[in-house]
Amino acid sequence: MIETKLLTFDEVMTKTLKEKRYLLLGNGFSMAYEYERFSFTSLLQSAVDNKIIEKDTPIYNLFNEFGTSDFEMIIKLLESSSIVLKYYDDIDPSAQEKMNMDAIALKKHLVSIVTNNHPEKANKVSDEEYLSCIELIKRFDTIFTLNYDLLLFWTTMKFMELDEEGTFISDKERRLKVSDGFGSNGIDDDNDYVIFKNDNSNFYQTIHYLHGALHIFDKKHEIIKNTYKRTQKALKDQTIENLNKSIYPVFISEGTTNQKKAKIIHNPYLNNSYKTLKTIPSYQWNKPLSKNIHNSLIIFGTMLKSNDEHIIDAIINSKVQNIYVGISSLEKISEFSYFEARLDGKRQLHFYDYNTLDVWREK
Repeated sequence: MIETKLLTFDEVMTKTLKEKRYLLLGNGFSMAYEYERFSFTSLLQSAVDNKIIEKDTPIYNLFNEFGTSDFEMIIKLLESSSIVLKYYDDIDPSAQEKMNMDAIALKKHLVSIVTNNHPEKANKVSDEEYLSCIELIKRFDTIFTLNYDLLLFWTTMKFMELDEEGTFISDKERRLKVSDGFGSNGIDDDNDYVIFKNDNSNFYQTIHYLHGALHIFDKKHEIIKNTYKRTQKALKDQTIENLNKSIYPVFISEGTTNQKKAKIIHNPYLNNSYKTLKTIPSYQWNKPLSKNIHNSLIIFGTMLKSNDEHIIDAIINSKVQNIYVGISSLEKISEFSYFEARLDGKRQLHFYDYNTLDVWREK
């Protein structure tokens, strides 16, 4: 395909006006809010750069030995190993204590790294910035995101607040009905969390965190979501409390595409969202209009590099008819030749200039 000019974002909206719109967000969405805060690519590297984890220490060497940047994996490894060591009399008991102390330290490191690179509270984002972002997301039927930060979550909460006030009653552009699949367990409403209701068809999802998010935790027998409304606690405090109970946040920050996919398929929340992307139909049956409405996927903020090949696989396996990718210049189109080659020829890959979209504020 030879393109002579990029579409504008408004042109994409016009072309997809009668289609069902799916939005896929990448880190560019968060970087558009604050570049320096969200431009880091690796939690482990960030920890090393900020001297939270020193090179050539046992913790650092463990990450290297297992070829991973997964904090949860290393924490669990340390805790399990310390238990094993106590049954071997010839092992210095101080080693067991050192492992336990390192596991505790690593939990603190994880909290520090995550919270240092994230706004502390939702009110750090201005109302004007929220409204600007809402103007974007309200025009989509379903949203997928590769980001694990809370910017989208906070924005959807603001969206729901405005919706309850009747802000969108006469808004013809509004499509989004926010639902992240979480709700009360119906037994004990005094909990400071809600649970993932993937076994209940009444809790449909329109918001999918494909790589998890900082407000979603794995409580072993259930996936839970902490909210400020129920806890009145900031992200840092919620995370510390949960980690102290060995309840880990569900998010994938880095790793190869196979490492990411392995984590996805072993977590019910992540797997459900991944399957939703993978099974987007070619069209929606619209009974009032008595005709088929094609589906379109609009991608913003990600170039879908090699470590996100599992996302490309999901898109290829879906039946979505039109795919629009936000890029900065015509020269970037060549980077998607492998993607286009995998399409069946019946689906179209289009490109638009992401600079024509103001997410949080005017450029």
